[in-house]
Amino acid sequence: MSLNGDLEHFPIIDVIQLLHGSRKSGVFRLSSKKGESQLVFHDGDLVSANFLNSRVRIGQVLVSAGAITEEQLVLALDIQKNAGDDRKPLVITLLEHNMVDETAAYNGIESLIEMTIVEVLTWKEGHFSLDTGRSGSGDGYHFSRTKFPQRILLNSQGILMESLRIFDEKVRDGTMEEILSIAGVGNLDLDAEQPGINAPAITSAESDQERSPILLQQLLAEQRYMIQRSSDQSYREVDAVKKLIVDEFPSGAKDQKRQLLSLLAGPVPESSALAMPQGIAVIVITQSPLLSTMIRSICCQEGIYAVSSDTMASLEINVRLLLCQALHLVIFFDVPHEDAAQDTVQICRDLLKYPQASVVLVACAHFWVTQGLEALSSGIRSIIPRPCKVCDDESSLQPTLAFCSELGAFLQSLSSECKNSDDQRFFTCISRLRTCKTRGEIADAILAYLIAVFERAIVFMVTEAELVAEQSFGVKGDKDDGVVPLTNLCIPLDDQPIFEDVITTGRMYYGFHSDSDCPHQLYRIIGRPDSPEVLVFPLVRANTVVALIYADFELKAAPSPSLYYLDALLHYTTAQISVSAYRGKLKSLLEQQRTQGIVRS
Repeated sequence: MSLNGDLEHFPIIDVIQLLHGSRKSGVFRLSSKKGESQLVFHDGDLVSANFLNSRVRIGQVLVSAGAITEEQLVLALDIQKNAGDDRKPLVITLLEHNMVDETAAYNGIESLIEMTIVEVLTWKEGHFSLDTGRSGSGDGYHFSRTKFPQRILLNSQGILMESLRIFDEKVRDGTMEEILSIAGVGNLDLDAEQPGINAPAITSAESDQERSPILLQQLLAEQRYMIQRSSDQSYREVDAVKKLIVDEFPSGAKDQKRQLLSLLAGPVPESSALAMPQGIAVIVITQSPLLSTMIRSICCQEGIYAVSSDTMASLEINVRLLLCQALHLVIFFDVPHEDAAQDTVQICRDLLKYPQASVVLVACAHFWVTQGLEALSSGIRSIIPRPCKVCDDESSLQPTLAFCSELGAFLQSLSSECKNSDDQRFFTCISRLRTCKTRGEIADAILAYLIAVFERAIVFMVTEAELVAEQSFGVKGDKDDGVVPLTNLCIPLDDQPIFEDVITTGRMYYGFHSDSDCPHQLYRIIGRPDSPEVLVFPLVRANTVVALIYADFELKAAPSPSLYYLDALLHYTTAQISVSAYRGKLKSLLEQQRTQGIVRS
């Protein structure tokens, strides 16, 4: 399995948290114009790194630290070289042959990883790819077959926090050019060619130095609207569209041609141009320039990002690019009348390898009669009628006009469905969490996710003896009123055993409440729900549950919430609360230093 993306739209902070929370193993490659760095994960923990085209590796770090000698490094590399399929990472080789102390190995790996992350944090743009193949990698990282000693497994979240601290410190002190000192290798001659490696030396462009004071807020900022990045409107130019219409309908009625031209090349309403993305992105696969223009023009008018391709070959790269965004993909696949003999059903099945996407066939009446039901049974989302000269009157533009007129409403229906889907709500919540700076904002984001499924919810702050309500929805009024403050509601910590369990373990709970014929304090105040299923979602900071969210279905039957997404959000919020707490602590420290400086002066 491989994962690719753009660091501009999915920052390294988010990716590391995701890999940590999902316990992934693999080689995480990060590339920019400076070169390529690597981080190696094992079940969500970090185990190694390579810095910029392998110019700094763990062996060099350990030699510079005096943990091993150059002779021991050469010997270990020779053992690796002759190990064949049993080749193991260098640190494992050193440990197994008693060449390095475990503590020294841990410290060396930690500093190399931190240096690599800090370097990537200075990048304005870059690309990442994660190779989670089970057979190992060409770099010798057989992470799936290696048993790493527990003492050299580095907690990804802890490393990330320390890297952010170092990054902010170097930005503040203006010492980012001394980045190699993090791993104690400032004396390395990076210009010298290294054994088996012929990579360019590390360089820092002047433009990068000028913009090095990157604020952490920028790294966590909300991603740009995709519609604002869709600047190429040449396909909608009047002359280009007019030629397509004339070529396609040479004998068509002039008034209908003008009407179609107005639909496709008319000015985009300002409200659409500035609107937020509609929850979906469209990929059009067609060899018809007119159909491509029709679908993309209507998408543009509806504020929907759309790209077009005339072959299947370029589909994957478009899908990967769009997967970096919090949007649901809709693939429009064109089936012209003359191509009815092609194996369209098999192509539909092949497209289902993208579970994140909905596949819509654009086909004529002939296809519907011959293969329509078979295509639907293959798992595609729907089939919409395609204007067809063979099935329709060749001289008539009416079916084409009808297609363009109704396509917008169809796209809006897809957008509405996707906005309400678990997938889209999850991605929207993740996007919102990236911008959160306080625990309160994080709780608001989770409540916004829960409100679509649960009928009421309460955020409780955990104190020494009781749970103190802060805000809620559906408790003091209808949930359509949204999230509102909730005061004067406190319950004992032991009101329900499930509360105690969540606070003690930090694990989310979804199941039956522990109420009996004698209601607990919470249900005496808000009323006992008819459905016994409840959710208790902890908000964790520094291994302590500082707040929790209680949610239930009140008087309605319980639907089935996505426990997979809720668990993923738990991991993400835990990381985000830690980052937010660190940022607050750092801000307070900097303010204190500034105040002391003023007093001294």
